[in-house]
Amino acid sequence: MELILAKTNIEEKAQKITLEDLAQKLDSNHNQIFYFDRANNHKDLLKATSFFQSKGRNAYLSEVKFGLDEKDYIYELHIV
Repeated sequence: MELILAKTNIEEKAQKITLEDLAQKLDSNHNQIFYFDRANNHKDLLKATSFFQSKGRNAYLSEVKFGLDEKDYIYELHIV
């Protein structure tokens, strides 16, 4: 499954990443926070949290709002 990372710059292209690539980026002793674009399906992100929980990590998903409009949000996946 591929997820779309949130852009850090308006001019850059959206990057896609797989769950296996995310798992490789994790340090074993540190917390990690990933930000995802709102174009991702919410159910896919819930599957991502259960994927990391099956690996023995705690994963928390939340929405981060950055504006007043309902569509001004990104997803935050915090992996402990």
